[in-house]
Amino acid sequence: MQKIVLPLLEWFEKNKRDLEWRREKTPYTILISEVMLQQTRVEAVRSYYSRFIKELPDFKALSCCSEERLLKLWEGLGYYNRARNLKKCAIEIINKHQGIFPDSYEIAIKLPGIGDYTCGAILSQAYNLKYAAVDGNVLRVLSRYLCSSMDILKEKTKKYFKQEIEKILPANAGTFNEALMELGATICMPKIALCDKCPLKLSCKAKKENIQLEFPKKTAIKEKKNLEYTVLFLTDGIKYSFLSKPTGVLKGLPSPILIDSFLTAGEALEYTASLGFVPLREKELPDRSHIFTHQKWQMKGYKIYVQDLLNYPSYTPEEIKNRLGIPTCFKQFLNDLF
Repeated sequence: MQKIVLPLLEWFEKNKRDLEWRREKTPYTILISEVMLQQTRVEAVRSYYSRFIKELPDFKALSCCSEERLLKLWEGLGYYNRARNLKKCAIEIINKHQGIFPDSYEIAIKLPGIGDYTCGAILSQAYNLKYAAVDGNVLRVLSRYLCSSMDILKEKTKKYFKQEIEKILPANAGTFNEALMELGATICMPKIALCDKCPLKLSCKAKKENIQLEFPKKTAIKEKKNLEYTVLFLTDGIKYSFLSKPTGVLKGLPSPILIDSFLTAGEALEYTASLGFVPLREKELPDRSHIFTHQKWQMKGYKIYVQDLLNYPSYTPEEIKNRLGIPTCFKQFLNDLF
């Protein structure tokens, strides 16, 4: 694979996208961008990244940020544990590493939320250390280039490609890693392969056989599980109650009352009363749905007027919009609430 290095680097120099996180490269900015980009499209991340870095420009600022504010800054990106782990990582870097991201793989990989890919990306891009950063883009490019039938969902495949890349990494290892990812993101894409624009087209095995889209190989993905929920937004007419969901995919996030089945309007009022509230009336909200990685939620919503919100955490519409980090699955109800 040594022959791919020079043409790939030359192509990247001429064609790389102007992305916010490429303008000022530090271990911190690389960490934030890489974590945001997990499971999220580049275009969606750009505005979030700029806002986040403006408010929390370094490890110290992140380590001191309240969880409520952190989740508000992360609102819309989903997978909120990523944000929590970033803060845990920042705290450890401040307390144990004098505020500097370690330049040792063995130490960095032990930081909260840091996996092999993120570790390789930071060490190679910030310190030019020769570690590969193998993501889905890289796996797709190399699977096609080599006509590899290895299952990219298996850990041994990732380890194999990591080892192969690290055999050929040049002195500017970070730039090479970025170039390989950029090729997968803009040229060698999942459903489209723009081979005429690819710097590796002359030596790509799949291109020679015209079977590019048959790669990469991966085991069949299980269908998403369909789940039914009823969502109750309790209000006294001024404020709304938002609890913290204790378990599941939305653990610890501000949440209305969530019941794991569909309820009629009458059943929703009865359920509210069973919690100790005095329900006055209800308003049915339009049904909503939300897709998580392995689940699809079908949601029936009700706005429940109660006599008193008791001691439950409650917020005005303004506070809900501007202060709380509401999960996207519930945000879609807000326009119908107030």
